[in-house]
Amino acid sequence: MAYPSPAGWNPAMGGGGCGAYPTPGAAYPQMCYPQQGATKPILNPSIPFLGQIPGCTRPGKMVVIQGSVPRNADRFGINFQIGASTKPRADIAFHLAIRVKLGHIVRNTLTNEKWGVEERGVPYQPFVPGQNFEIMILADKEEFKVAVNGQHYITYKHRVRPLKKIDYLAIIGDVTITSVKFQDEQVAAGGTQVAAAPVGPIVNPSTPYIGPIPNGIFPGKMVIINGTAPPNPTRFGVNLQIGHNQDKSHDIVFHFNPRFPANAIICNTRHGKKWGPEEKTAPYFPFQANTNFEIIILCQNDCYKVAVNGRHLLEYRHRIAYQQVNTLHVGGDVRINQIRYQ
Repeated sequence: MAYPSPAGWNPAMGGGGCGAYPTPGAAYPQMCYPQQGATKPILNPSIPFLGQIPGCTRPGKMVVIQGSVPRNADRFGINFQIGASTKPRADIAFHLAIRVKLGHIVRNTLTNEKWGVEERGVPYQPFVPGQNFEIMILADKEEFKVAVNGQHYITYKHRVRPLKKIDYLAIIGDVTITSVKFQDEQVAAGGTQVAAAPVGPIVNPSTPYIGPIPNGIFPGKMVIINGTAPPNPTRFGVNLQIGHNQDKSHDIVFHFNPRFPANAIICNTRHGKKWGPEEKTAPYFPFQANTNFEIIILCQNDCYKVAVNGRHLLEYRHRIAYQQVNTLHVGGDVRINQIRYQ
């Protein structure tokens, strides 16, 4: 089983012609937002974190955890538990212990307050003090699969069955968590399991960031940006554009520009070095100083849809054909933690 794409929109909903995520270059159904009740990310939870796994654990269930390792971190852990009891201690079906200073990644199972045999072998140590990370843990029929920063990392054979007994997630130790998401493998209309292959994330790029968009933009393509607004920000911008020239002669197809002093979001298009009429349709301002955020930009046939922190924000109708877009630019008062395309 491949890792499903960690998605902000749920493509498996009935009605409205919505279907599974398209493979780039393949025929695509129309995309839409999740209906009320779809799992939303848990943003900036306090540590230790303990939360119920929606629908319990089963093959195809995936947890996506984004965070950072503090500079003086010793260790932190992620536990898939059976219940939330502390006395007696709940059984832990899968304990993933990241021992930062020692460079060890330990896996184990706790049953009746007794630890089993540790598993330690890893190909490398991806957790670096002061750096961001993304962990994807996928429950397969026979094992848990773990990917870090978009790359498959380790597996852990199930020691506890049935999987549906595993109903809580705990995160403990020296770690800062910015987002926790639960999702299920996507299912197309015919019942076929679909796992779109996301392009590996771009982690901690410098700002301003300018880079090519793999396979360009097309309906169903999403650009996902995780970042942090610094203290006392003024503004930042996200541009979907056609190439990039130092003299700013390139066209900007979609300019998304949060402005903090005014609590306003400006959307616009620049064509032939001239800006068009501004649009200010956002009903609220979702960004705060010194706070993490996630922006999802979804291309549709007639417009771009923008969601922030799992909530729909605005739409921007195409003024220039989306087929011409090939470059992403992010600049201004912002720290970028991660950029993903899917």
